[in-house]
Amino acid sequence: MNKFRIFVLLFSLLSAGMVLRAQNTENDNEGDGIHTHEIDSAMAISPLYLPTSYTALGSTFFKPVVYKDIDTTLDLAGQYDPLIRTENVYQTLGINGQAHKPMNFGFEKEAGFSLITNPYPLYFKTQNDLRYYKLKTSYTQLAFSYGIATENTFYATHAQNIRDWAEIVVNLRGYGNSGYFTHQQTNNVIADVLCHFEIPSEIYGFRLSYIINHLKMEENGGLASTEDFLTHSIKKLQGYNMQLYDAKSHVLSHDLMFQQYVNIKSKKKKSDNGEMNHWGTFTHTFQFKQQSYRFYDSPVDSAYYSHIYSLPTDTIHDTMTFYTIANTLQFSTFQPFKEPKNERYFFHFTGGITHEYTRYQSAFYSGNAFIPFAQVHARLFTYLDLHAKIYYTLGNNPKQQERSTYSGCYQKNDMCFSAAVSARLDKGSQHSVGANFDFYRLSPDFIFTALSNGIQYWNNAWPKQTIISLTPYYQYKDYRVEFSYFMLHNYVYMNEELTPTLLDSYANILQLHLYAPFCYKGFGVTFNGYLQYSTHQAIAVPVFAGKLDFFYRMNIFKNKAKLQVGFNAAYNTSYYADAYYPLLHQFYHQHEIKTGNYCYLDLYIAIQVQRINIFLKGSHLLSGLMGYKYFTTPDYPMQDRRCSIGISWRFHD
Repeated sequence: MNKFRIFVLLFSLLSAGMVLRAQNTENDNEGDGIHTHEIDSAMAISPLYLPTSYTALGSTFFKPVVYKDIDTTLDLAGQYDPLIRTENVYQTLGINGQAHKPMNFGFEKEAGFSLITNPYPLYFKTQNDLRYYKLKTSYTQLAFSYGIATENTFYATHAQNIRDWAEIVVNLRGYGNSGYFTHQQTNNVIADVLCHFEIPSEIYGFRLSYIINHLKMEENGGLASTEDFLTHSIKKLQGYNMQLYDAKSHVLSHDLMFQQYVNIKSKKKKSDNGEMNHWGTFTHTFQFKQQSYRFYDSPVDSAYYSHIYSLPTDTIHDTMTFYTIANTLQFSTFQPFKEPKNERYFFHFTGGITHEYTRYQSAFYSGNAFIPFAQVHARLFTYLDLHAKIYYTLGNNPKQQERSTYSGCYQKNDMCFSAAVSARLDKGSQHSVGANFDFYRLSPDFIFTALSNGIQYWNNAWPKQTIISLTPYYQYKDYRVEFSYFMLHNYVYMNEELTPTLLDSYANILQLHLYAPFCYKGFGVTFNGYLQYSTHQAIAVPVFAGKLDFFYRMNIFKNKAKLQVGFNAAYNTSYYADAYYPLLHQFYHQHEIKTGNYCYLDLYIAIQVQRINIFLKGSHLLSGLMGYKYFTTPDYPMQDRRCSIGISWRFHD
């Protein structure tokens, strides 16, 4: 660890020297770029800028490709960890890299087998999270932050264009934290690579991508006595008793996708720009996914696992592993990786079928599912867009021959229908209104249906869950205000006894959301807030949860650099937040401990020279000044007051 700290110190000094040298070698006649709208905040300083943009990629459903410019401003200074970004409002276990859960209610499920609800959504990458870049030559970004005590974040991105017919994108993310309390360390590594190739005629192309998620966490189960911490009877945080001292979690996943396509194009008719007309695309997609959730604890504390009847006397070693193999055939009028023309009228559709084979824990579950799906996107009257998609799951009725064998298709007759309408209110498309509608009729996560790990056992037959949501919204540029209504019926959740429970009555959730990024001259404010109400106590949400980022930016050193100072704040009202159960990697409902009603405040200063960003940040500065009730999850205090530094460096070559 000492060698690592020396490396970080030398790295920081070297970076600072480069920044000072860059300041002295720049010309003095550059203009002020603060108050002008720029693609790249360094463009006024560096005339060699090459524009870079990206788009998200889907896995099954093709969608219109929309490229977005790389965010190169200082607005996200110090927000390398996704948990602390303004757009993410989550409850956590106190430090980065561990399990977390949104404070704002939402529901979204993809087609196919689902073992558990992912408790690491901001760290765990899927194929839908991958980015495809549009660039001239290459784009590289390196970022690193170091916090006291030993909180580290690292990420690297490189995208390379090869003669306009191929592109390779590589990403590496690393998150590590030693923690403040006993047995709290985390070490996470997420890496992915994407390769896209298309022959010059654009008739044939393929995408090959691979993702590995490797998460290792020490599980201390939270404080043994929350009251001791609230009164701060022990000054040294390492002196507090924890519920677990030897438990560990290890999550490992592999996700491989090969997608090849053939574009059908006319040979004679050509569009105005000289390109052949595109009539459709046939696509074959192969995907292999394997996920493993492991939990280990020895020696076993019988008091913590008192709800388990067949508790081992010495060791708990539970592994939940499954893999799926999926093949998809589809036809689409969307052209892969191409941004559609801004046409006044169009009608695009996608149709296909997926075969998915799943095997879970050797012979415990094996199933085949056939999932036909369709998608439509139409534009009418120039300004009105209509979207709709649907999927339905076919398969055999599940049968349980023995305690150790469960075969069939547990998600048989699952379906989802989604629709959206949006209308532009002006020619510049800055003002728009719309509404989104989702209807789910599906089985709960498989872990709620059947579990047999030698420690806990249940075999349940649930009715289909019904989840309906309706969200009208208004949007102006990046400002967005929306109202969401959720209706849940036959919803399955984990109760206080740590067993699955059916919510057979109706639950309704009302939610008002405002996202407002405001900027005037050198001042900027980004607000992200939710007002919520739930009619059922099993679906607990805070009445208010939100974050605020305020900053002031100015040019310094004769316009050769930019300086930004600001603060981040977060607050939510008190409510019965879900607790966390490490053995099953699940959050569960509890109605004994309230969390919230506490303000978190961070201050930071950042400097940008060309494409180098450096920040210094003080986090949770109010620690102890408002008491010690800073919990977002019961029994897991948030991090104490701390300091961190970081650097980000971009290259456009």
